[in-house]
Amino acid sequence: MEDPDIPEVSDEVLTALFDTAPVLHSYEGTRIVRLSRTLILKGGTGARPCEANILRLVAGAREREGSKTIPVPRVHRVLNVETENVFSGCKCLILMDFVDGTSIEQCWGDLSQAARVDVVSQVASMINALRSIALSQEQQQQPGPVDCKGCVARGYWFTDIGAGPFNSKKHLEAWFNRRLEISQKFHQAPETVPPFHFDKLVLTHLDISPRNLILGPDGKVWLIDWGDAGIYPDGFEIASLKARRFEAP
Repeated sequence: MEDPDIPEVSDEVLTALFDTAPVLHSYEGTRIVRLSRTLILKGGTGARPCEANILRLVAGAREREGSKTIPVPRVHRVLNVETENVFSGCKCLILMDFVDGTSIEQCWGDLSQAARVDVVSQVASMINALRSIALSQEQQQQPGPVDCKGCVARGYWFTDIGAGPFNSKKHLEAWFNRRLEISQKFHQAPETVPPFHFDKLVLTHLDISPRNLILGPDGKVWLIDWGDAGIYPDGFEIASLKARRFEAP
């Protein structure tokens, strides 16, 4: 379809298009379809309102605080929110911008050394900017998906089926300390490792990887797929990158 006047497109039409539009990506119950030259629709079990919440929070940070911009897709609408009998807490459809470009996973081998250094520099800047975005007092005390208390936490540090929801930092600490105790009992972690104590919570993507970094025609790097993102202890982002140790594609 041609790029529409978004306010004029009904939820019913978008819902129908989700089942008929060309599929860009499909993985473990989550599907992304191309609606037009500039728009996509994300839905399925992996699409939750909390993803739209954090995208809007990140996109609005510059206007609120003068923060450095983190290039992310713009969210236009969240529709068909379901909260009953949904294992991950909730699901929905998210209408957002299509990011034009090539994933770092695909193009890394073709980049010059200078271009690679620039990509790494942009990603490092994103991480610093993300953790510097101010959170409300309530958000500082509520780890997990942004403004979605019923949704489970997902990502590298949690189980394949997620964990939580967590109602406080202490609750999150207890969950990690229980896992540490089990690991120590079965000699999978040194007994000298102290219990977790979390201090500052910050915005965290939790899935920064070559496939989720899009290099635009102008050299700008975009960060996509915020499905695992949320508010987590400072350091989780860097620790997850070090633990996974991505190699150059």
